[in-house]
Amino acid sequence: MKNTITGYTGLYGIVAHPIKHSFSPMMHNTAFQTLGINDVYLAFEVTDEHLGDFITSVKTLNIKGFNVSMPYKLKIMDYLDELTEEAKLCQAVNTVKNENGRLIGHISDGQGFIKACFEKNWHIKDEKIVVLGAGGAACAIIVSLAKEQAREIVVYNRSDKPFIRELNEKLSCPIVLKSLSDQEALKNDLKDAYLLVQTTNVGMSPNVDGCLIEDDSYLHQGLKIADIIYNPKKTKLLEMAKDKGLDYMNGEGMILYQGAVSFEFWTGQAMPILEVKKALGMEE
Repeated sequence: MKNTITGYTGLYGIVAHPIKHSFSPMMHNTAFQTLGINDVYLAFEVTDEHLGDFITSVKTLNIKGFNVSMPYKLKIMDYLDELTEEAKLCQAVNTVKNENGRLIGHISDGQGFIKACFEKNWHIKDEKIVVLGAGGAACAIIVSLAKEQAREIVVYNRSDKPFIRELNEKLSCPIVLKSLSDQEALKNDLKDAYLLVQTTNVGMSPNVDGCLIEDDSYLHQGLKIADIIYNPKKTKLLEMAKDKGLDYMNGEGMILYQGAVSFEFWTGQAMPILEVKKALGMEE
């Protein structure tokens, strides 16, 4: 790696605890170097009691922007001056831009998911979509699906989620919440769905045998299947999809493109996706 750091080099980063495992630094530094942008990106592992100190450092050191991961996606909003429409709808932030000391929060997860779908030539407009789970990632995905004019979004979750009612008041796409325990309803909804999106941690390593779909009779020919888990690369659900010859994707694309959305939010430039994929070992 060529050393191009100077006294003019700008600073970005990601804040969370823990965060040293993140591949965001590799992603963004590859993009900066490829485009000849004189900036660097670091991982800031900050404990809860020092989050306010981190924000002070952002303003003092003129850190140009940063990503936010768990457990701070909600708490970070207490320190921000402005939220984008998506962040307001989701009431969560994973990307912050520093504009002359004014901190603007955004959430890029949902847009990242949409871009990953588009890369596979999947479309969203006028389609019925079934979402499993209603956590933070699901909320961002649901908001972006609605903004892309999905015909209907049916969400299956174990418990009630008041934010679904709130989104229905603010978005034109109907969003229906149903109980995950009603497997017959899930099976019926999947019959005419275009896309199934699995957003929970069921099936994630090390519990790789977990799956919210009982068997492949739920999956009709032509159904697209997305599981936002990327470890393992093929969950039990995606193995089921593969065996049935269905089009599917794991969470790698969403991770990549949420980073790309953050990058463009900060710099106004498109992330060089091919070079970043190579750096992350994601190219086929």
